[in-house]
Order: sequence, then structure tokens, then C-alpha cells
Amino acid sequence: MHPFLGEFLALLSALSFALFNVVIAGSRGSRGDKDVLFSVIVTVIFSFALFLILEAGRVDIGATPASRTAIGFFAFAGLAAMVVGRTLVFSSIRRLGATRASAVKRLNPFFSVLLAAVFLAEAVTRFDLAGLAAIAAAFAILVRQSFRGTASEKDNPPPTAYLIGAGAALAYALAYIGRKAGLNLLDAPAFGTFVSAASGLLGFALLAAVWPGYRPMFRGLLRHADARTIAAAVLVSVGQILMFAALAYETVSTVVMISSLEIFFSMFLSTLIFRTEARPGGWVLLSAALAIFGVVLVAAG
Repeated sequence: MHPFLGEFLALLSALSFALFNVVIAGSRGSRGDKDVLFSVIVTVIFSFALFLILEAGRVDIGATPASRTAIGFFAFAGLAAMVVGRTLVFSSIRRLGATRASAVKRLNPFFSVLLAAVFLAEAVTRFDLAGLAAIAAAFAILVRQSFRGTASEKDNPPPTAYLIGAGAALAYALAYIGRKAGLNLLDAPAFGTFVSAASGLLGFALLAAVWPGYRPMFRGLLRHADARTIAAAVLVSVGQILMFAALAYETVSTVVMISSLEIFFSMFLSTLIFRTEARPGGWVLLSAALAIFGVVLVAAG
């Protein structure tokens, strides 16, 4: 096995999610919740196909205590990320605005590292701490620039609005822990992705059954699916499977730090490759350099 396989898979996952962000940002006439639900369905189908091809012959998912516990962890991760995390993200965006909500969501790596140390007994090395400090500085620069752009707003959101955004980051961090805990018991990334996605889909269906606000996302789901919608769904499915695979070979702390590069990949893809946004300034470029340096330190640890 290549010594940096987990890191490489995490980088590919971050790149897949970044491409997903660019595709979604460039789409017109987005169907909102329907696009999210469509991506979940594609993830269910895609991950199950990969499970049949790559894992069904070598992984025992029989009714053993270990497999049942692993499936429970995978299901928990799906509900935490796709239902709880996503709902809180949308709520925080409505209260904070997209810029502030995106900045608060950057708490995810810090929650993940802390929870991995507490619940998974993952060691945090000096390189990890140095890398964490570099990535924190990179995000602090982005947050500073983002808040400077909204400094003219008259109405400041209440502190509770920031707690909702922090709750979203915590939910995603708990999903990382659930995925890793499940993989420790059942080494099947594709199957884990399938269980998580299916749990998220079931969670949305149950919410729609009791909450009318979720029902429109199921109506006419496939009627207006276009090339961008399909491409975005495939990219996010690939990103999720790659992240599960990375967690099978590397610690949560390492994977989550490398995955945090998604925001910088998105920035450079949208500005330098696809040119859908303006070229970043010097402070943004500095933050990207710090983040890359931090990831190198984490990988070295």
C-alpha cells in the first residue's frame, strides 16, 4: 500500500467537491432542494454499484455484532451530515447570510480533530498542531476578508445565529467520527457510503411525511434534470466515496484537514480555470499558501 494513499484520496475527494461547487455555482434556474435530493439518490445508486463490483465478494456484511454496529455508525453519519447538518446550514444561511455562514462552517476541522481525539483516541502530533495552526491562520484570513465585505450591513445577526452555524459544523464533524468508527469495524467504503446516503434519503422521506415544508423537494424530482444537475450529482457522489475510502486508510484528523482544502480548490477552479469569478487578491492567495503548507505538515505528521 502506498504510504500516502489516504492523503491522496482525501485530496481527490476535496477536488471532487470543489468541482461540484463550481458546477452548482455556474448553474442557472437551480431547483434548490430537488438538486440536493437528486444527488443523494445518485449517491445511493452509484455507491451500491461500486459495492457490488468492488466489495461484495470480499466483505462480510452478515448479521454479526461488528457489522450491525458498523451499519449503525454509517447510518448515524448519513443522518448527521445529510439531514441535521444540511438543515442547520440552510438555517444559518438565512440568519447570517451566505458569507458569514460559510465562514462559521470552517469550524468543522476543529470539531473533527477534537472529537477524533476524544472518541477515537487519535493521537495529535506536533506536526498536526502546526498544520492546524497554519490552516486556522488561512481560514482566519478568509473570514477577515469575508467580514470586511459585509461590514456595511446595518443589521448584525444575533449570537444565536452563529450558534446555529456552529451546530452545522459540529454535525458534519460527528459524521466524520461515525464514518471512521464504522470503517474500523467494517472495511467497506462503498458500502458505508451507500448506507449513509440511504439513511439520508430515508431521513428526508420521514421529514416529508410529517413536515409539509419538505414535500415539494420530492415532487417532479426527475422531470427537469439537466446535464449540470447530473454532473453535480456524480461529482458529489465521487467525493463522498473517496472521502470514505480516505478514512479507511488515514485518521480523521488528517482527512478532515486535507478535505478543508475544498474551499481553496473551488476558489482557484472558479477564478483561474473556468473564470466564473474575479481573480483573488493577495490576501486570499496568502491564505491558500498557508492552507497548503498546513496540509503538508499534517501529512508529514
